[in-house]
Amino acid sequence: MAKALTIGAPQHPAMSTAYEQECRDMLAPHLDALLRKVEAAGWDRGQAASALISPRCG
Repeated sequence: MAKALTIGAPQHPAMSTAYEQECRDMLAPHLDALLRKVEAAGWDRGQAASALISPRCG
């Protein structure tokens, strides 16, 4: 059985570079899992990743 992904609380002050890296490290497995699911459903992984970082229109 797959290990459930969790989101831990930050350990560094919000304005520090360590906070930003910690956030990236925390998000990485979640984004990868999401993109694997998207790809398995037939979507293009690169296009889906692009859609995640694109600003919303409208």
